[in-house]
Amino acid sequence: MRQAEERLSQLPLLTSVAVRYGIAYDACHDTGEALLAAYGFRTANGPGQHEALGRYLRALFDKPPAEKAAREFDRLRRARNQDRYEAKPVGAAASEKAEQVAHVLVQAAIARGITP
Repeated sequence: MRQAEERLSQLPLLTSVAVRYGIAYDACHDTGEALLAAYGFRTANGPGQHEALGRYLRALFDKPPAEKAAREFDRLRRARNQDRYEAKPVGAAASEKAEQVAHVLVQAAIARGITP
């Protein structure tokens, strides 16, 4: 959680849309990993790891606004993959959405007692 909060605190200092998106996505990912660890789990390294984390977030959060943010994580993941592997850059709106999702997931994790 500390990593997620640190990443979020740095977002206002950044101007690049792509970098902001990546940092926000990483904050979401860090939050999911912290939640898994809090319950004694972790994802396996390798292909499908981010997708598995998204499934976990959707299973864990069943009430808004965290439920919607958990569903959005998978969209963020697909957009990140397109940016990284298919040369389809993310735009400003996607970056803003990623930041919103990250903030919601961090707050939802804190509400579940997961602290930095």
